[in-house]
Amino acid sequence: MTNNNLEQDKSALLIIDMQYDFANAKGQAYVNGTEEIIPHLASLINIFRKYEKPVFHIIRLYQTDGSNAELCRRALISSGKQIVAPHSPGAEIIDELLPETGNPPSHDELLHGNIIRCGDNDYILYKPRWGAFYKTTLHDVLQSKEINSLFVAGCNFPNCPRTTMYEASERDYKIAMIPSAISGIYDRGLQEMRNIGIHIFDDLAHVDFFLKSGIIITEYHPAYKDAFKALNMAWLNQYFDIEPVDEYVLSNPEEAILKNGGKILFAIKDGQPIGTAALKKMDDGRLELTKMTVHEHYRGRGIGSMLCRQAISVSKQLGVKELVLFSHTRLPDALHIYRNIGFNDTEVDKRKYKRADVMMTFTF
Repeated sequence: MTNNNLEQDKSALLIIDMQYDFANAKGQAYVNGTEEIIPHLASLINIFRKYEKPVFHIIRLYQTDGSNAELCRRALISSGKQIVAPHSPGAEIIDELLPETGNPPSHDELLHGNIIRCGDNDYILYKPRWGAFYKTTLHDVLQSKEINSLFVAGCNFPNCPRTTMYEASERDYKIAMIPSAISGIYDRGLQEMRNIGIHIFDDLAHVDFFLKSGIIITEYHPAYKDAFKALNMAWLNQYFDIEPVDEYVLSNPEEAILKNGGKILFAIKDGQPIGTAALKKMDDGRLELTKMTVHEHYRGRGIGSMLCRQAISVSKQLGVKELVLFSHTRLPDALHIYRNIGFNDTEVDKRKYKRADVMMTFTF
């Protein structure tokens, strides 16, 4: 299987540049859209704190003479423009993101390269350039804590978070990002991150689920092809006769599903697929949620619900108006998941599957 799967027990969160000058609309260098991500970031940080995972707040501090600024900003800073200047209110981290620690951290200590602890598992670190690893001790600290999986969020994607993710990739970290908790996100940038193996969490609930269970919801990889068939054959053989359409789709997922713009999702535990679901394009432009199953040893843990919610999220991203599924009254647990999430029963189209006696739709 793939070797870049995130590891639950070796995860940490990096929060980039969430300081008042950048993240507050009245700041000296406000980045558009950053105020809007603060509630999402606060929720994300609380998830990590709940599971006692390290949170690193990584910040900038520009000396007033511009001596430690990037070349492109040096003249601006040295001319008198104060942006995240040491000891200034604009350099402080947004209050909602910090634990209740009392006194603010010493900027002098941070400028000298010290990492300051500010809570049970929160730390503050100064970086002198875009990336969090450039001339900092971050890598050494992460290694000392045996961290190999990094979740990156904060301000502002095209610059510091993106550079940090590239630097982390160069050091063989497994990386995730949460678009709702990063300002400056755009579609092409997200695809470019996917292309270098960065996992995208579209829903904070999936982050919580991963840190609780070690299970991650991800998209198709050729290494998972055999598992897609094996997982589905197991439940079909248990409950039904396998129809010709099943055999074709399960043996040829890339041709039958992916080639036409569909998607295949997997629940991964310790690098192994333990659940799956597919989104198959229908002739009328709708998507069919199909081939959804969870290994019998992992049922009852919320995995089917997570797969279903991610399928809905992906369908919405693809711009479809309606998601369709076919099922059977022999599968009451699955039907409960679908109805609980928001699928509505409709008249069954018997032309699709002989075995189906339930049909549901989810309308966007």
